[in-house]
Amino acid sequence: MRFLRVCAFGLAALFWQVTAAAAPPQPAGPIDPAGAREQLKIGYGLAQEGKCAEALPHLLESLRLDARAITLLNLADCEEKTGKLTDALVHWADARARAAAEGQRPIEEEASARAAALEPKMPRLTIVLASTAPPDATVERDGIALGSPSLGVPLPLDPGPHTITVKARGHEPASKEVTLAEGEKQTIEVEAGPALATPPPPPPPKLPVEETKSGGMSPLVPIGFGVGAVGIIAGTITGLMTLSRASEINDACPNKQCRDSADRDNAESAQSLGTVSTVAFIVGGVGAAVGVVGLLTGGKKTEPKVDVGFGPTNLVLRGRF
Repeated sequence: MRFLRVCAFGLAALFWQVTAAAAPPQPAGPIDPAGAREQLKIGYGLAQEGKCAEALPHLLESLRLDARAITLLNLADCEEKTGKLTDALVHWADARARAAAEGQRPIEEEASARAAALEPKMPRLTIVLASTAPPDATVERDGIALGSPSLGVPLPLDPGPHTITVKARGHEPASKEVTLAEGEKQTIEVEAGPALATPPPPPPPKLPVEETKSGGMSPLVPIGFGVGAVGIIAGTITGLMTLSRASEINDACPNKQCRDSADRDNAESAQSLGTVSTVAFIVGGVGAAVGVVGLLTGGKKTEPKVDVGFGPTNLVLRGRF
């Protein structure tokens, strides 16, 4: 068999250019026959040294640059030796078809013989989905989704470990490991994983809370600052009027001695305005203080109460905070 492969390689190298015109069309895209031939030589040399794993990248590159039967022949041989049996079987078939198109009978015969010899060595795995699985369950083998026509069929696989996963809505993924030996045939039944736990119900919506109980702005704020603003404005106006009257009284009543009753009335009126101005400023200050207290105590459930009273000569402030 090795002698036949060496002869095939020599024949293919000899007739490389001769068979170029007779070969079927290449895949779309530019080709590089010279580069492909060089990569084939490197890959072939490594394969002869028993380094098929190192030879594979060069053989694949040669196939990409210019697909030839001899390249497929050497590629399939290295894949079979490295345990890539499924790839090897595909490339043996491709080599047979390519050799027939190129008119290279020796390569075609060897590819056919090698493919036939490989078939009994090919492991096969039959996957059956349990009848209790949910209708929407899907099966993956080594990350590849399998359609329903692939279930229950002995499909070829490479020797070694494989992972089968079943996924279904509302169920946890279920995985099963299986290891196949060369030529082994296995059948496994798979099921969906356990049902997912029911999520807890959402928390009940929060009921709206009245502002007076949830820490809204205290009514003392607008009341206090409003009274304060009015008091300050009134005190300012009456204060200015008092200053104006005081200038006139000083001229009419030197040393506070008024000449007639009219001047004395004016003096008493100015004194009253001064008292009103003072009281107004006091009220404004108290109002501002109440507003500040409202800001500091905002959010308390106690409803504040403020009473302001005026006496003949004083101001009375009563409140509950």
